[in-house]
Amino acid sequence: MAKYVVVAVDYDDDVSLSGFETPIIGYENVVNASVRFGVLRPDDSDLNVLFHALSVYSHLKDKGEEVEVAIISGHPENHVEAGKRLRMQTEYLVSFLGSRDFIIVLDSAEDELVIPIIQNVVNIVALERVIIEQLRGVEETYILLGRYLRKAIEEPRFSKIILGIPGILLLAFAALSLTPLSTYVWEVLVGLLGFLLLIRGFQIHEVVARKWRQSSIYRVSGILAIFSLAVGIALTLVSAASRDFSYDSSSVRVYAEVIIPFITLSASILFAGRLVSRVLKKSIRVWRDIVAILIIVLLARYILNLVEIITTYPVNKIVDALYEYNLIQVFALISVLIVVIVFLMNFIEHQVKLSRST
Repeated sequence: MAKYVVVAVDYDDDVSLSGFETPIIGYENVVNASVRFGVLRPDDSDLNVLFHALSVYSHLKDKGEEVEVAIISGHPENHVEAGKRLRMQTEYLVSFLGSRDFIIVLDSAEDELVIPIIQNVVNIVALERVIIEQLRGVEETYILLGRYLRKAIEEPRFSKIILGIPGILLLAFAALSLTPLSTYVWEVLVGLLGFLLLIRGFQIHEVVARKWRQSSIYRVSGILAIFSLAVGIALTLVSAASRDFSYDSSSVRVYAEVIIPFITLSASILFAGRLVSRVLKKSIRVWRDIVAILIIVLLARYILNLVEIITTYPVNKIVDALYEYNLIQVFALISVLIVVIVFLMNFIEHQVKLSRST
């Protein structure tokens, strides 16, 4: 049993290039993996982490401490899979070596994502951040930039952002330049960039990928929802082309009447897929998806009525028209009704859980 475990963290699993499968345990195994990895990737910063872990191990060993050294790794592309692998390998080290006192060695902010993943499994005694010394000459700077550029192009987790997003924006720019919407090209590009950053920032793509892998129901509903949305966008573009991409009040109303039902259908399909999945699992939370579908349908109908009034009446008469057609009162009533339903169903769900637990 080791008193301390020195662990080198390779979040993106570059060390697998050495032919070793993580976790790698023991001084000799770590040395062999480090040397082989160094031959393959001598300029990779993870190499410094491996040798720094060996240095910490040797220092503690010379002081007479009972210590072991190991390497754990994650996944090159998927953060969810990386987290699962790092936690599983950490738990294996604890059971195999019989120690929870870990000294973590890492070199980047991304590698530090391992800390919240394993901190409730082990006791992190120390955190060693490896900072590489670099010469500051102009020639060395260009070499370093070249290495980072190559890393950005060759590694999928970086190329998706650095190359993928600009590629989408360039394609959108080229497509819009061929249409009468070319005068609005920058507004559309800024909106598209904001949408992509929103997806990346909130890790929506990770959630979608996880749901996609979990169930065939999610896959089918996702495909149908995307197809419905694509058809809606295509019909809206056809409608816009037939009106020479006009943005007068009547045209906006027509566009809304075309696209909103398809958006409603796509969202309803997604929630219906989750509803079916919960029904098969006999989950009490099926009411949430039913309420969500009802809200989507009511909201779509309300938006269509709102667009009709806004595009029909002059600006100074819109508020009077909203009151005349009771749209403001209806919105308030629907909001209160939704709050009451959600509160009651949450209360019922909580009571059912309590009764099951007892």
